Amino acid sequence: MTYIVTGHYGSGKTEFVINLALDLVQKNKKPATIVDLDIVNPFFRSRENAQRLKPLGIDVMGAAFENHVAQDVPALSFAFLSKIRDGQDVILDLAGGESGLRLLANCYESIGAYEFFCVLNLFRPETNTVEKMADFCQGTNTASKLPLTGLVNNGNLLSETEPAHVLESQRAILQLDLPLKYTLVQKDIYKKIAGQVKSRNVLVFDRPQNRKEWLTPHK
Repeated sequence: MTYIVTGHYGSGKTEFVINLALDLVQKNKKPATIVDLDIVNPFFRSRENAQRLKPLGIDVMGAAFENHVAQDVPALSFAFLSKIRDGQDVILDLAGGESGLRLLANCYESIGAYEFFCVLNLFRPETNTVEKMADFCQGTNTASKLPLTGLVNNGNLLSETEPAHVLESQRAILQLDLPLKYTLVQKDIYKKIAGQVKSRNVLVFDRPQNRKEWLTPHK
């Protein structure tokens, strides 16, 4: 299965991608691949986690050059298409907005069966209302040759996240036309709201996977 993930800048898209990969490996008992297509001035890169994720059964692919961890150049290897053709679990981590969708358009005919998720966070300026969320999803569907199939609730304020933030973001997302497929939530918060989470799937984590040092409370 191919999983495509997009989201506005700062939505927590890459954090979701890493946790989704970990969940797929655990459930399906086979390796998964993250393809880092966020090559247009990326800030949080899934490929920075490549060495740490490899022993866990997750391969991270990115730019066409061997030393690609910190590169911002728009050069991409499409070697991951062979993994899709072989029926492996592949997650495409797109750049937010049309820049990421243009890369997707170059290979969409080879993707086959897929899920296309949009990660939404009510507490980012670009998606802080239902109307803005709807506009972003509509823009994604318009620019992409593959329509979105579901939404992800990642309503958080980093280390300041409270249970109410997750539920407030959920209420907004549930007003959209697409199904809420996933909620990404830290374990201590999820324990307090488990019965109120409405998504089909929940990804629960102990600590953030991506750029952990950015999420430590200030003292």
